[in-house]
Amino acid sequence: MNRTLTRYIARNFWGPFALGLGVFTALLLFGSFFDKLNSFMKAGAESGLLGRYLLYRLPFFLVKMTPMATLLGILFALGGMLARGEWKAGMAGGWRPFEMLKPLLLCSVLAGVFQLVLQEAVAPRFYMRSEFLFESKLRGKENWQQLIKKDVVFSAGEGVFVTAHIFNGRENSMERVIANIYRDGRLFIEISARSAIWQAAVRRWVFKDGVFINYDASLKPASSRFASYQSDITVPPDSLVLERLVPEGVSIADLLRRVKRLGAVGAPVVSELTILYCKLAAPFANLVMALIGAMMVLLIRGGSRVLNFGLAVVVGFIFWAVIIMGQSLGEAELFRPSIAGFGPLVIFAFFSLLGLKKARVF
Repeated sequence: MNRTLTRYIARNFWGPFALGLGVFTALLLFGSFFDKLNSFMKAGAESGLLGRYLLYRLPFFLVKMTPMATLLGILFALGGMLARGEWKAGMAGGWRPFEMLKPLLLCSVLAGVFQLVLQEAVAPRFYMRSEFLFESKLRGKENWQQLIKKDVVFSAGEGVFVTAHIFNGRENSMERVIANIYRDGRLFIEISARSAIWQAAVRRWVFKDGVFINYDASLKPASSRFASYQSDITVPPDSLVLERLVPEGVSIADLLRRVKRLGAVGAPVVSELTILYCKLAAPFANLVMALIGAMMVLLIRGGSRVLNFGLAVVVGFIFWAVIIMGQSLGEAELFRPSIAGFGPLVIFAFFSLLGLKKARVF
């Protein structure tokens, strides 16, 4: 296709895309503003705190609204070409329908790349800042990430099991802790201490004020007190007890690390895997939205800007609702995580391609 025509078609996409992204994101911001306003007013927080909270939420809202903005861009760009007779003129000039549609599909792929970068590099960090402002600063919940746990038992390596009355993931310490080390299926060493502290410099847990008991089979149990004992336990605190999972505040890389750590101790990872596949699938929603928009315009063959905007809102939220439903079913273990993440995209893409075939695009 002629590069000039390609650029012209692409320019028709980006204006409505930017407008839609701004409008849809503003709607979410206003919704969040009125939803949280009462909480901030009751707490007597200054207006700047609410402003910072909304600012930190902004990247997350942009990520969520990018597919809807893509749909609006397709509806406006393609609808405009039909209304001005450019679609018919292109076909009369020898261009095939799919060739004229390709620049818009490429724009949707670029929008997906934009969403992926924002989703992975910016949104999680800022979202967690907004959660910190609301939960810690406003509501006074110091343990909102559940980094402090009571009466926990966990594996700290092969044959090593640790019990702690209090595990403080914020300070990387434990109180009233017992470590049992097994060899050949029997208890070999027991360490009972008042506290334990993670020493990052040597990557070891150091036990304080306790008793060391050696259960060697050839000898009677031998015990000795210590003020400080550097153990051979090298599993870091964040691999022992994980913080509360905030799906919007983690990236794909964070989820992969979390799945690996949970798998190492035999903990269930269904929720993490479902969220992982949903995040992997999210940028592809832009391409699917482009196919949906193209199908709608080419089958309806007309429509005003107001109608196109209304269609973008209705279809976008239906699509969003199906994606959320798929994630919920995946976390409930009714669907496999991969199906929960990519299933809705495959279904919508399939019917969109059928519609485009009916419209004789292929």
